[in-house]
Amino acid sequence: MQTEKIGQRIKYLRMRNGITQKELAETLYVSESTVSGWERGRAEPSIDFIVRLTALFQTSLNYLIIGNKRTTP
Repeated sequence: MQTEKIGQRIKYLRMRNGITQKELAETLYVSESTVSGWERGRAEPSIDFIVRLTALFQTSLNYLIIGNKRTTP
């Protein structure tokens, strides 16, 4: 996966929705440092968290993983 880019998209979506790192961490039952690590590209979320993030932010797996907003060829 493209860790840094996934992190950038998580940060973008979080900020666009007016959610702090602490609020996102509480929603996902992870630490604030975990969210920070994702956003800084120091760690990557598991596929379970990626799926939860797509549901939370109402976006596609395609967008979150590779940055492509298109969902069909």
